[in-house]
Amino acid sequence: MAHSFHGRDRRAPTLVAALLFALSTAACNRGAADEALQAAERAFAAATEVEAYAPEEFTAVSQIIREARASHAAGRYTDALRAAQPLPDRIATAVALAAKRKEQSATAWNALSTELELRLATLAERLTLLSSRGWISSERTVAAQAALASLSQAWAAAKAAQEHGDLPKAVAAARQVEAQADVLAARLGMKAIIGAEPAGARPGSRP
Repeated sequence: MAHSFHGRDRRAPTLVAALLFALSTAACNRGAADEALQAAERAFAAATEVEAYAPEEFTAVSQIIREARASHAAGRYTDALRAAQPLPDRIATAVALAAKRKEQSATAWNALSTELELRLATLAERLTLLSSRGWISSERTVAAQAALASLSQAWAAAKAAQEHGDLPKAVAAARQVEAQADVLAARLGMKAIIGAEPAGARPGSRP
């Protein structure tokens, strides 16, 4: 009995030391996790263009932050720390990606804007010529006019998106207008809108 008692007595300081060490480590990781999460959240809040231009990264980082916060709330400070520590670098990469995509969107918009203004004007002139000379039926004239009006409305919406700073939406809308303008051009007997046959030329076949 004495031997067993002394054995337990020798183990007690070791268990206490281990417990104290675990508590100390948990407290240390809690502070580090707090700092890492706050740093990540500050960096993410400052990355204002990531959502618009790198939405896949915005979604991924948001999820990691939510999960890290959940780990922290559950007392899993080491897990929270491991999740949060790499985030500032990942956010910085996302910011650079967003900036690159924003530049690409601006370039695309500038090109589309100039081209589409000319396309729509050319389509309107073509339709006026065909209808005034009786080269297309009144029914087809009405249908083409409706299509052209729809294109004009879509183009106005694209320009409104650009004016509000939503370049990705503006570019996507402009490309849809571009594709639909090509369809209408084909219906009006134009092989291409830019560099089409002279305005006074009669189409080879009636659309």
